[in-house]
Amino acid sequence: MRTELSARIAQMQQKLSSMQPVARVHADTQLFVSSDPVCQKLVTLADIRPGNRVLEPSAGTGAILRAVLAAVPAVRCECVEMNAALAQHLKDTFPEVPVTCADFLSCAPQAVYDRILMNPPFRHCEDLKHIRHALKMLAPGGNLVAVCANGPRQQREFKHIATHQEVLPCGAFAYTDVSTMIVRIDV
Repeated sequence: MRTELSARIAQMQQKLSSMQPVARVHADTQLFVSSDPVCQKLVTLADIRPGNRVLEPSAGTGAILRAVLAAVPAVRCECVEMNAALAQHLKDTFPEVPVTCADFLSCAPQAVYDRILMNPPFRHCEDLKHIRHALKMLAPGGNLVAVCANGPRQQREFKHIATHQEVLPCGAFAYTDVSTMIVRIDV
């Protein structure tokens, strides 16, 4: 098990280092890059339409943003990333996308986004805090699609408000075996 975990960590480090040296990858960073299949699932569930205003909070390397722009080029995307090196990487990689370098939880909520797609940090139930904060930013008729931990707190929180809950397979994220799920919440 430990050898398999080490191999997955090495694989993720190699993948990220081939992009640009923007951040060290280890569990302490809470940077768990969404895989292409997870990003595609998020985009599909969000049902993004041309002209939608889309937010990716805690954008990391921009994996979700990349999938959104590939699927629906005629959207207005914005993202937030608190790590300055990653924020700069996002600005360089997606020059047409406004990037805010800040802690997402410190951003003033304004109900202006049609779609929010996110893979927030999980440590200490941060995923719940980030999702609750993001919901305040959805315009009427919008939806939020998020990866979160598949724990008892998350199950209770989303049981009655999620229009979709889907447990992801074990190992969906490199170098962690945390049980995860995708939720969609409509407002």
